[in-house]
Amino acid sequence: MLYLVTNQQRLFDNDIHCISINDSLDLLNSVTQLQFDTETTGKNPHLNKILCIQFGSKDKFQIVVDTTTIDIHKYKLVLENKNIIGHNLKFDLQFLYNHGIIPRKVYDTMIVEQLLYLGYPSKGNIGGIGYSLADVAQRRLGIYLDKSVRGEIIWRGLDDRVIRYAANDVVVLEDILESQWKDCTDRQCTIGAQLENKVVPAMAYLEWCGIKLDEDKWKEKMLHDKKRLEEALDNLNNYCLNHPKLQKFKKINNQLDLFSDNTNIKPYFAIDWQKNEAKQVFKLLGFNINTVSKTTGKEAESLLEKNLASQKGIDDELLKLYFNYQEAYKVTTSFGQGFINAINPITGRLHTQFKQLGAASGRMSCGGNKDEELARLKHLNPKDCPMPNIQQLPANEETREAFISEPGNLFVSCDYSALESRLGADIYQEPAMLEEFLHGSGDMHSLCAKMVFHEELKDVAVKDIKKVRPDLRKLVKSVEFAKQFGGSEHAIAGTLGCSIEEASKFSQAYDTGFKGVTKFKQFGAKEVKEKGYVLICKYTGHKMYWWDWKEWKDFQDKTKADGYWDEYRRIKNNNPEDSRVIEVKRKFKASSKWERMALNGPTQGTGVIILKDSMIALFNWIVDNNYFNKIKLCAAVHDELCIEFPEELTTFPKFLENLMQQSAAKYCKSLPIPAEASVGNYWIH
Repeated sequence: MLYLVTNQQRLFDNDIHCISINDSLDLLNSVTQLQFDTETTGKNPHLNKILCIQFGSKDKFQIVVDTTTIDIHKYKLVLENKNIIGHNLKFDLQFLYNHGIIPRKVYDTMIVEQLLYLGYPSKGNIGGIGYSLADVAQRRLGIYLDKSVRGEIIWRGLDDRVIRYAANDVVVLEDILESQWKDCTDRQCTIGAQLENKVVPAMAYLEWCGIKLDEDKWKEKMLHDKKRLEEALDNLNNYCLNHPKLQKFKKINNQLDLFSDNTNIKPYFAIDWQKNEAKQVFKLLGFNINTVSKTTGKEAESLLEKNLASQKGIDDELLKLYFNYQEAYKVTTSFGQGFINAINPITGRLHTQFKQLGAASGRMSCGGNKDEELARLKHLNPKDCPMPNIQQLPANEETREAFISEPGNLFVSCDYSALESRLGADIYQEPAMLEEFLHGSGDMHSLCAKMVFHEELKDVAVKDIKKVRPDLRKLVKSVEFAKQFGGSEHAIAGTLGCSIEEASKFSQAYDTGFKGVTKFKQFGAKEVKEKGYVLICKYTGHKMYWWDWKEWKDFQDKTKADGYWDEYRRIKNNNPEDSRVIEVKRKFKASSKWERMALNGPTQGTGVIILKDSMIALFNWIVDNNYFNKIKLCAAVHDELCIEFPEELTTFPKFLENLMQQSAAKYCKSLPIPAEASVGNYWIH
């Protein structure tokens, strides 16, 4: 039955039954869980309003409440006390927060679907998965949801067609939940699903609160960034201008006028480093810029740093200058005027979007979309009003000090100490790491140097290496990074610029020194190939799925046929570009990738689970103690929470440290993971 609660004085179609507020509340209170959705005038919760809210109960009723004529607060108790099922609830919750309505008992069908497909490409890519309500309803229930009315709501208002459209979105959610929960049970990730659902209100609060940006300080930073970019570009161009192999790109401006001083004519390097023509430079110097596109799966040319950095020895000075320029370019373009444009005139704060499950490991990601409504309000082109990427901000003081607290508040940034290293020690059950963290100095870089350069450092205590041999401690970071991410001696050689023999020696020394890591890597590589997924966290059941694993398995079976590899070698010798040769290359690359994921996925994924657990605890404490919109969650960056709080709450930073440490203790059993808070008027870390 379709019901409407409204004070509009007009006639509706016969299948739409108008009822009173009290009658609707009686119906809503007769069930334990409710499907829920909203229709709004736009996407930005600080610029738009709710047109209607709708509730549904499977096979019983759908109720649409016209909030343009009915007080939404009449439904506050229902929304805060019932189990609410919705799709992309982070969106709806922010609109409810504007009215002081704070649901916490929520189930988000979009988030659970993303959890069940962690590791799959997004829609539009090969093997991609869509997560809209229409996508999920079609995939799970075989039901087509007509979304054509959505774009018409703003001018239609609450007419009969919109009412039926709104009600239709609260018909399928319970069926989707039942289907998903069966999968969660089968895949043993129900605890993970519960955790991801509990963090949804905190994620909504994170976006809703936003962060305060000091425009003057940001503009000063932008000027410095521009100067650094100009210097980096000059250095790069001047080097290339004098390079004997690059003279074909040297140009002289001959377009003089009567007033030009031809005695000061200088040649210039005629390459736009942001266009495809830059690839010519690297190819001419002997760099291999071919790689496999993640989107198409086909070979393509790329100047990505990870592709070029592995080719040290060809022209290291060019690489250094090019990377410096690209870093300066990224800072100038990604962390410039767009941040000021993103400041909301209603709140005076910068708001962005966080994807709760933004990476295959379950890590959050940030920004990327454009705020078209804010752009219209500010008379800007939408491309100039992006959702800023807070997580990738440069960690220098000049950048961070531009993010401030409001008058009467303080800013606390609290992060975990060596989160992934400590988790690695626990997950890998690595004796040397555990000993160092529990009874030593806790300096993992020095410990790694001790293991790799054992002859040079045999008489030096780990605690003294940073002071006595900082060169070896710095050098070993490349080995440490490569090994922790499953890299081979080739990766080490590429990073350090040493021979394969020397890199192999470093790699073997690491494996010998850290037997627990080596054993875990071998176990993980075997498991992912046998099961087609990486178990991220044994406590929650989060898993990262090798989405085309069955195809890989079929390939493996095919290679076991008699004579396969003899035939392969013959084909490769005759035609290296043959499709079968390319297939082998791709399958070996996929195998290598998932072996690496099996090693570092659990540390990365468990790290963000810990951060999410702390966000849940913090948000519940804020609401329970009436600090909503007083203590503001401003940013969540990998292993760090940034929070604005009233300055009179002097004990809050210590409380936050303890809260975050308690979350870490749930998932890291062998050793503590300390959290350290830094307090000031701006973002200190």
